[in-house]
Amino acid sequence: MSMKRYRLSFADSIKHQPEHPERTARKSGSNMDFDVTFQVWPNRESMARSIRMQQRGAHRSYHWRPCVPLSDGEGY
Repeated sequence: MSMKRYRLSFADSIKHQPEHPERTARKSGSNMDFDVTFQVWPNRESMARSIRMQQRGAHRSYHWRPCVPLSDGEGY
């Protein structure tokens, strides 16, 4: 199973309900790009690992954020 990525306008993203929220993350565009990008991972574990790797570096507004928050032990 591969990852699926799609973009929605900010307005559409507010009411959007992902098909698989437990393994979907979102990120905002950079600069003046107000679209929101969603990505669906094959499983929650791989999504959690990707998000935790981002968190090791400096915070960026365009980092992935899970639709369903990660628990303390996920992704390590």
